[in-house]
Amino acid sequence: YLYAQAEINLQWALIRGRFGEYFNAAMEIKKANGLLQDNSKKFPNFHLNMKGLGLINAVLGNLPDGALKSTLSTFGIKGNLQTGLNMFEKLADNLPRSSYEPFYEEVVFYYAYVLTDVAHSSSAYSNTMKYTNRIADTSLLKSYLRSYVCIKNAHNDEAIAILAKKPEGSLYQPFPYLDYLEGLAHLNKLDLSASTYFNRFLSSNKGVNYIKDTYLHLGWIALLKGDKNGYSAFVAKAINNGYTYNEKDKQAKNEASSPQPPIDLLKARLLFDGGYLTRALQILGDKKTADFSSDKDKTEFNYRLGRIYDDLGKDEDALNAYQATINLGKNSKYYFAANAALQMGKVYEKRKNIAKAKEAFNNAISMKNHEYESS
Repeated sequence: YLYAQAEINLQWALIRGRFGEYFNAAMEIKKANGLLQDNSKKFPNFHLNMKGLGLINAVLGNLPDGALKSTLSTFGIKGNLQTGLNMFEKLADNLPRSSYEPFYEEVVFYYAYVLTDVAHSSSAYSNTMKYTNRIADTSLLKSYLRSYVCIKNAHNDEAIAILAKKPEGSLYQPFPYLDYLEGLAHLNKLDLSASTYFNRFLSSNKGVNYIKDTYLHLGWIALLKGDKNGYSAFVAKAINNGYTYNEKDKQAKNEASSPQPPIDLLKARLLFDGGYLTRALQILGDKKTADFSSDKDKTEFNYRLGRIYDDLGKDEDALNAYQATINLGKNSKYYFAANAALQMGKVYEKRKNIAKAKEAFNNAISMKNHEYESS
């Protein structure tokens, strides 16, 4: 019964955290952690202790600075991301051969979430596809996990194929979020029929999240069609409708409140997100910084170019573009310079140049008061 109590506390923590009640979320995590630690001592062979402890370790081990992290530190609760990942992988490997097999899908759900959204792991795609393989094709959870991890890891065409074959019918509960994902996947390849899926999401969604982000994407579609009035109408809805509980919606409101993006930068951004790197480079490859008028656009141009070169394995070109981004944007409120420094650090880390990697990471940390600093 300690495990059951801990599960309830963890669910409350997730809900309270999502709605900004960070102190109360920290209290729930403290209770859950204590109960699971006690249960592990009493029943060391009870596999499912690792599910909650894995989640606590993974999330707390990668928690950005803020109210939740400060409160948990006060309670003496800290996590370790790798420990959490190891717990989930061990569970995913062992549960099918145990009496706890009915919990397998839930474990894989949390594991995929941690790999993709917490650890941003390079193995998120391969591990999610591997561990969801034994889930039945009739499961909407399988369609969701696979399409989500594909979209987040630039396997865009695969995401479209998965969502096109998702199980449907009267036996299934509505799952509007899959329409939202389908809209993202189509727009990432500049397929403007994406509006069909976004509108379907808005008409069937009864939740509070992704409304602002959906209106922003509909605005982008209007812009790509050359409909500036339509763009203005949709970004007004992105500002005024929906809520900002979710990071995506916070970002959407910020972007909707900013000047209209240049078409070329928008196209390159979407294509990059979809993994269409050659097409993205074709759009920006013959451009120069001077082709853009505002400081924001000049900075973003170099940032987008750096990300494309980086994923194409053109390290020197990527490093040059990242440095230009930092030079142009280090004192601005936009995230481009800080993230360019972070990505630069990763390039140097990959090259085993630890001194340069540390310098770049410290540079990223030193940049304050920009968008998504705590993300």
